Amino acid sequence: MATILVVIDPDEAEHAGLNRIKAMPVDDIHFVVSVYLERYSTTLRDRQSQPQPRLVPKTATANGKLAWLEQLVQPLRDLGYKIQTTVVLFDRLYEAIIQSAAACHADFVFKPLRQHGFLRRALFSATDWNLVRCCAQPLLLISHAYPIRGKPVLAAVDVAATDDAHIELNHIVLAQGRMFAGILASHLHLVNAFSLSPLSGASQLTDPLAYQVMRQRHQQQLAAAVSLAAAHQIAPERVYLREGAAEAVINEQAAAIGAGVIVMGTVARSGVSGLFIGNTAEAVMEHTQCDVVVVKQADFQSPVRPA
Repeated sequence: MATILVVIDPDEAEHAGLNRIKAMPVDDIHFVVSVYLERYSTTLRDRQSQPQPRLVPKTATANGKLAWLEQLVQPLRDLGYKIQTTVVLFDRLYEAIIQSAAACHADFVFKPLRQHGFLRRALFSATDWNLVRCCAQPLLLISHAYPIRGKPVLAAVDVAATDDAHIELNHIVLAQGRMFAGILASHLHLVNAFSLSPLSGASQLTDPLAYQVMRQRHQQQLAAAVSLAAAHQIAPERVYLREGAAEAVINEQAAAIGAGVIVMGTVARSGVSGLFIGNTAEAVMEHTQCDVVVVKQADFQSPVRPA
């Protein structure tokens, strides 16, 4: 039986994670629905009057939140869903989510998407930013609470990359995309961003050789995309090769087909290079109107240690 960890934001008016449970099959999935609370809190009086504020354990709050969570999931249990509820106290939210996923042997993590912008992510280490890099399980980051059943699933691949990591990721992305399309009773589409770099737009117009090289590269990538799609039972008319930055191409194509879910892979770049070079998955997440599924290579191991 598959296990899905569903992260609930207690401040949400409508809980997107619970709505995504409704899109899943009733049978054969065990859901662990969790609320995360900071381990300690400080009162305003403490912060104003003491150089070292008094830390107050949130045990009583956790007990009350668990009762609230039980009431919240009961309608889903009445529909037949198998749901366990937990309240987890944390120091760093992303670490607690990753540790929870490992502890319950989750096959997937569902979490509301929070769009913070690059500067906020860089300064405050936003939770989603860290989960994309450090969570071993596939992530479904939920952008809204609207139903997605029947809406197309868009798989974003990179057929120009020839290294083993990206080739493996392309197949993992498409496999996950097929799974979601099957669950949602929809079709799987494939998009590949085509870059002309280092050919400039001016050189294409004035230099016949540059134009020929560009056309040849485009045809090669289109043929590779169609071939990859065929291996995953995607019809040629649902294959898109568009010029531009990957994050713009992916979001624009998702909007064009009315996609409900974007599926993409990440090599989980970390450290200084990850901060300043960025990550296509994160750039897509910042501007998407869709849910985003982020997957990694099969042998990825999280740097976050078990609790």
